Amino acid sequence: MTRGRWAALSLLAAAAVLLATIRPGPPPGAEAVLDEILASRDDNDPRLDRDFLGLPDGTKRRFRDKYRALPRERLNERGTIVYLLGRNLTAPEDWAFLREVAAEPPCLSLADCARPSAEPGAAGDDVTLAYPALVAVRQAARAAREGGSKEGARLVLDAARGSRAAAVTRLARTLDAGATAP
Repeated sequence: MTRGRWAALSLLAAAAVLLATIRPGPPPGAEAVLDEILASRDDNDPRLDRDFLGLPDGTKRRFRDKYRALPRERLNERGTIVYLLGRNLTAPEDWAFLREVAAEPPCLSLADCARPSAEPGAAGDDVTLAYPALVAVRQAARAAREGGSKEGARLVLDAARGSRAAAVTRLARTLDAGATAP
């Protein structure tokens, strides 16, 4: 083999090693990036789809803690956290969290989840009020379609069937009927 071919093969081997080490994953300071995205209220931020794959268990635990610490009325922020965690379903506690969210009591109004609103139109629609639970159910269904735990997804769907939020039970019935919900 000529010296030029050896050099080319060596270069290809070095490139292959380099590419093998480059994997999408959480950005350094994933929690700070999440805080920035939540503060911006931009749930279309491209980093959500690009930068939060392969979250380590400790980061997922802190995201779950952040979810639980947020007021229930912060539906968009809570739904965003569920979305991210639903893209990282690798352990039983990940599936347990989605079940927990799917089974949450319904939020009764945007101003105060514990009380129905007295003002017309201020309550919010049932889909908005159930946003985190709907995201949990959709993420479980997506994961099962893409080769994730069918048992985990079934348990999340069971929790959704038992929900007191009408939008969540409607989604569960849609999925039960075999329809592919968007």
